[in-house]
Amino acid sequence: KYSYLVIAKDFTDPGCLERRMAVRNQHLVEITEINKQGLVYVGGATLDSHESGKMTGSAIIAWSDSVEQLKDRIENDPYYKGKVWEKYEIYPYRIAIHGETKK
Repeated sequence: KYSYLVIAKDFTDPGCLERRMAVRNQHLVEITEINKQGLVYVGGATLDSHESGKMTGSAIIAWSDSVEQLKDRIENDPYYKGKVWEKYEIYPYRIAIHGETKK
């Protein structure tokens, strides 16, 4: 398997947060299952700032046999199907360091 960095950008219309929250639980259930299969290393929301906490998209480090397989997984995610993610980019990614950090 290869590692990839996925950057998904949310739609910017006023209804996007409501759509995100409507499918959030299903997204979390599905991404947790994918994580248990060892196909997601880390993922979370991107923010416009730490102060506001406004979600603007998602960042995910994932493993996949191919870009096509990863695209299929993304396009079947509740955030993509639920019109939360407007677009996404996939980058080949090599993990150089990982571990717990002190805050």
